[in-house]
Amino acid sequence: MKRTLLVPTLTMTVFLASCGTEPTENQTAVPVVEEEEESTTEQTSDRWEATEAGTEVSHIHGAGFWTDGRPVIATHTGLMEFREDGWYELSSNRHDYMGFELVADGFYASGHPAQDSPYKNPLGVVRGTEKGETLEIRSLEGEADFHYMSVGYETESIYVYLEQATKELAPGFYRSLDGGVSFEPMKMDGIEGRGIAGITADASEPKRVFVYGPDGILVSDDGGDTFEPFNDHGNIVTMATAKGQLAYVAKTGTSFDLVVSDLTDETETSVDLPSMNGDNVPIELVMEAERLLLVTSDNSVYVFEDEEWTQLLKAGKVN
Repeated sequence: MKRTLLVPTLTMTVFLASCGTEPTENQTAVPVVEEEEESTTEQTSDRWEATEAGTEVSHIHGAGFWTDGRPVIATHTGLMEFREDGWYELSSNRHDYMGFELVADGFYASGHPAQDSPYKNPLGVVRGTEKGETLEIRSLEGEADFHYMSVGYETESIYVYLEQATKELAPGFYRSLDGGVSFEPMKMDGIEGRGIAGITADASEPKRVFVYGPDGILVSDDGGDTFEPFNDHGNIVTMATAKGQLAYVAKTGTSFDLVVSDLTDETETSVDLPSMNGDNVPIELVMEAERLLLVTSDNSVYVFEDEEWTQLLKAGKVN
């Protein structure tokens, strides 16, 4: 379930949405790279276990498509991927990932380590490869839990909102152009008087980043120092980017509209959303070529391909 954060900052209002979790106890310090056996295709397959029918999935903190096309979600207890015969979960590295974002050959995340993990709590910035079997801590282990993190799929530029101060960083918006090793503040000029519900990195332009909320979408081409309006299509609740494309969900009254925008020719196409009950709110949106992945606030998961929606997970319950 998403929570709402209200942070007054000068003349702007920040109310980024994220999942709340109970933190685990700090872990003992160890080397920052978790060693794994050399991975092969067979070993990777063996580490994924079929999820039992009736399993309840809660707190989906991110989603995407692996390079093999399979949908993946980050949950309170690690990673799950969808195959033709149902859901599977990774038996290792069962961390409570937050801010989970796929990149071309892996993912970035933050969050809290599993109870039996050698990592410190919180995780800081984690870089995952081999579908999450191998992890590397990039920075801020034991200091930062980034609930609000977006990463460019091709560029690996990272844009975050830091809620709680670390030893060196005050709360606020930051960017990292070196894969999460270091962070520098974003000036955020041009957002005064506007509400911010989320932040989204461009997939292929390293210094392009979007912020969105009840006043539409703003875009920056200088790494978040200055912003200008991209559109004013009302209350934007979530958005996603792919190379040359952008998609967003806008709320009008009690209904939601999904729009896909081609950034090259500036055309927009409406896509009918799947049927959802009135309590559902879209919270995660991912796009890849002609496919979309949608997660809603009741932990339902839908995939859009071949011009139709298929529900992969209904209200968090595995069939």
